[in-house]
Amino acid sequence: MKDELNREDYASEIKDMSRKFSDLKPSDLAKLPGLTYDHACIGEEIIYMHLFNKKNMHWYLAEYGPIGRKFFGFFENKVDGLTSGQCNIDEILYWAKKGGAWEPMVDEDWKPMTAKDIPILTEYVKLMICQPDLA
Repeated sequence: MKDELNREDYASEIKDMSRKFSDLKPSDLAKLPGLTYDHACIGEEIIYMHLFNKKNMHWYLAEYGPIGRKFFGFFENKVDGLTSGQCNIDEILYWAKKGGAWEPMVDEDWKPMTAKDIPILTEYVKLMICQPDLA
């Protein structure tokens, strides 16, 4: 129950983020939970921010570390497919510099949820949990 309240509070705080990712301030990013290195339960991470662009790239962000300016989350693009791990803020801003359809935007309607409950991530999470034995 407490977790649900925290998610709702966070969702109301980020409602005003209907803008370009490049326009976010450090105080906006500081609303994300702090970056940790304990991701043993993949798929259980709560995704608090979703970014997208018109080139069908998506960033599902769970944590942020202001010192290294790094996020933990899940990332999707047509070349690499789905990946998870850390990415530096400059990696996202690279696409913003290209402008136009490449510009990452903050999904203003995003409601925090666990990664495994996001349809595009469901199969990826299952694969990461139950990797096939290729030996």
